[in-house]
Amino acid sequence: MIEVSKAVIQKNNKYLLLKRTTYSKSYPGLWDFTGGRHNSGETPQEAVIREVKEETSFDIQVGPEINKMAHQDSEHDLLFHYFTPESISGELKLSSEHSEFTWIKEENLKNLKLHPAVKLFFNKK
Repeated sequence: MIEVSKAVIQKNNKYLLLKRTTYSKSYPGLWDFTGGRHNSGETPQEAVIREVKEETSFDIQVGPEINKMAHQDSEHDLLFHYFTPESISGELKLSSEHSEFTWIKEENLKNLKLHPAVKLFFNKK
């Protein structure tokens, strides 16, 4: 099982989602929370802090884990750890892993092709 930490970042009742590049190795072109796989020996909190920095240039402090959910499909057996940052600093600058970002209200998620981590979090089918 692959462990993945995700940051659920909110501002003004909108969620930050990043669009994976079309050449991404997994889930290309889908909209996702910032975050990623854990490195060897890394805690879920350490992973989400590192991944958010790599993908957005944000520095965050995280509180306790807000949720944990498993997902299995034909290619992946994943365990998602979800965190909400207690503080965020820095300017949003996307890494080469993502092609764009959006701040979106939950009711508008149906208009996007979502990564399983986002679908699970909002229980979208």
